[in-house]
Amino acid sequence: MTRGRLAAVAVLAAVLVAVVGVVLRTREHRAAPPKRPSVSTSSVLVLTWAPSLCGVETSASGCRSGLVGRLGNSFVLHGLWPQPRSQQYCDVPKEDAARKRKQLSLPADLSNRLDGMMSDASVMAPHEWYAHGTCAGVTPVEYFSIATELAEQAIAVLDPVFDRAAGRQLTARSVRDAVDAGAGAGAGSRVALVCRDVPGSGPVVYEVRLSLPPVVQLRSAGRSLAKALAAGPAIAPGCGQARIP
Repeated sequence: MTRGRLAAVAVLAAVLVAVVGVVLRTREHRAAPPKRPSVSTSSVLVLTWAPSLCGVETSASGCRSGLVGRLGNSFVLHGLWPQPRSQQYCDVPKEDAARKRKQLSLPADLSNRLDGMMSDASVMAPHEWYAHGTCAGVTPVEYFSIATELAEQAIAVLDPVFDRAAGRQLTARSVRDAVDAGAGAGAGSRVALVCRDVPGSGPVVYEVRLSLPPVVQLRSAGRSLAKALAAGPAIAPGCGQARIP
């Protein structure tokens, strides 16, 4: 082989090595999860009125299976969301969340509590952890323990209000007044209603959202809803009023 050909081969080999290096670095960059540490400034406990859920989200697994219907007139736990809303899928790419869903393992007693409080815990619990819990700064057990304990207290206050209003209009003001009475003066200013349309029936009150401090701070709040609401930022009341199915 001539000196010219040897030089050409050496140049080609160097180019191939460089190309392979770029490809490998690109793959590593794409595979690495985004580093988005939690910078949550508050959190929102989200509760959905079960009869509204199945009117709006008819294809939801818990509605199709009858799980939600068996709960009757009650709230179900949707989730505990670090705020602002950009705090989602921390340290886990969204496209990887579905693959990881089956990896969520919780103690049996906590899993049983979620089964009785979520529309379909087998679907909702993994989704809520990867979408929101990963940004909370706590473990999955802490995250769901806090969410269920605060949700139980909130449901005890809200269920009677919504049950009495079934078939009628309910205002945000009346819900806020009930929370003031049940969780202390001023607590109602941390409550908002979310209304959505049921095809052919018009708007209904779909969810109640309660404004709380960051999830990491809820570990030391004694799991008291009254204390948690007192420490959360005030929020707008949301939709003014709508029907309760």
